[in-house]
Amino acid sequence: MSRSYARNANTASLMTLCPVCLNSFQDAKKAFLRRADVHQQTKDVCTYCQTRYGFDYYVQPAAAHRDTIRRKVRTYVAASHH
Repeated sequence: MSRSYARNANTASLMTLCPVCLNSFQDAKKAFLRRADVHQQTKDVCTYCQTRYGFDYYVQPAAAHRDTIRRKVRTYVAASHH
């Protein structure tokens, strides 16, 4: 597994997902998924089903992902000069 890029590592977990399990996670819409390394060439055994091969993904709960987006939006407040 490649762990070279870890944004929000405290709320995201690194998992290897095959295409079937990846689709299950995407259909459930309970988690935010992103590739750990878009240039990854070799596939590993799927962490979820343990039978097929797939790539590494950071899996973050959807609620935690929404909270980080809200924080980013609220960080900029324009000061009014009268």
